[in-house]
Amino acid sequence: MGDSMNAKELMQTVAEDRDELVGNFCEMLRISAVGPESGGEGETERAKYLTKLVRDLGFKSVEVLESRDPRVPSGKRPNIIIRLRGSSDRNLWVVTHMDTVPVGDLSAWKSPPLEPRVEEGRIFARGSEDNGQALIASLYGLKALVKNGITPECNIGLVFVADEEMGNVHGIDFLLSKGVFRKDDIAVVPDHGEKDGSGIVVVEKGIAWIEVEVVGVQTHASTPEKGVNAFEAAARFMLLALERVRKRFDLCDPLFDPPCSTFAPTRCEANGPNVNTVPGRQRFAFDFRVLPEYGLDDVFSEVRAAANDIEKSTGAKINLKLDQRADAAPRTKSDAEIVRRLSTAIEVVRGVKARPMGIGGGTCAAPFRRLGIQAAVWSTSTQTAHDANENCKVDDVIADAQVYALLFAGDNLDRN
Repeated sequence: MGDSMNAKELMQTVAEDRDELVGNFCEMLRISAVGPESGGEGETERAKYLTKLVRDLGFKSVEVLESRDPRVPSGKRPNIIIRLRGSSDRNLWVVTHMDTVPVGDLSAWKSPPLEPRVEEGRIFARGSEDNGQALIASLYGLKALVKNGITPECNIGLVFVADEEMGNVHGIDFLLSKGVFRKDDIAVVPDHGEKDGSGIVVVEKGIAWIEVEVVGVQTHASTPEKGVNAFEAAARFMLLALERVRKRFDLCDPLFDPPCSTFAPTRCEANGPNVNTVPGRQRFAFDFRVLPEYGLDDVFSEVRAAANDIEKSTGAKINLKLDQRADAAPRTKSDAEIVRRLSTAIEVVRGVKARPMGIGGGTCAAPFRRLGIQAAVWSTSTQTAHDANENCKVDDVIADAQVYALLFAGDNLDRN
């Protein structure tokens, strides 16, 4: 058939591999790939299986780059790169991850989490959705091109990384340090998905977790004037800080849901066991998700200014600690090349119009965007990642593989 194959025929090729895909997917899911921070042995055994599988499927260019990690038995954290030469010099990457979170409470699972169960069109297993579905879909999408002798429009690189669940040090960051990716590349990072496969994430909010400690002077509640009520000062500070940041950082962007920055007080620690004591210490936390138009330094400065005002009016001391910070990466434009290409493939396969969107949490697209790479975050998702009884729909895996096949083929596919 060669390069004259049309979209429907290529999609049918993917569909014909359904049973093989499911079988190999389940074999992969039986192999634990939990990082050492969670008591696991890393991704080595799963990487061995996948390296053999991709070679058995006919891929010639398979490279394993290993990051040293003495915490795992092998001493290494493997990253697999599969390449297929295209008709242009452009590189298109799909970056998925091999590692998973631990299985968690076994009593909450209806079946053993490392013994995949296929039931009513779903695969139940730890890592089935996060990130196994996207990994196997990208592989079989590219396999369809190899099987039919189709040259992809761009050079295609599939990357199966380590260490995504615990920070990317031995995965994406390691590969970036090795110069694997170039500034003019384009990429899909399946780190978020909508249930109908229509959402393409092009932008994220910045994240700031702020720990607050208010120090006053403890005293008996019958004579509150003898002390400094840390609880009251904390309450006054909380309300003032929220009022100020919500007023100053008030832009909205319809790509997000919710569309505005969010500023939420969250955890609050106990300040003492009894009622009749004015507390001398109060701790709580903020979780801020900030539109990329605003700098987190400016947000933090506004919070600090509110703290200074409350210190002056109450005599309490307010200590602020930025517990976690993730500055928003530059956005991928809604009409960027990778978004257009992906949108076209989604519409052909799923019959839905893709929509660019933003999310409040961080994704693994951020380091690519900071490098100047157009990165789109996309997959189809049951949204059960990290849950007990995590699962994915087989139909979604096949459809995602078909989207990848069309995306990879690009203009080298007959659209008639």
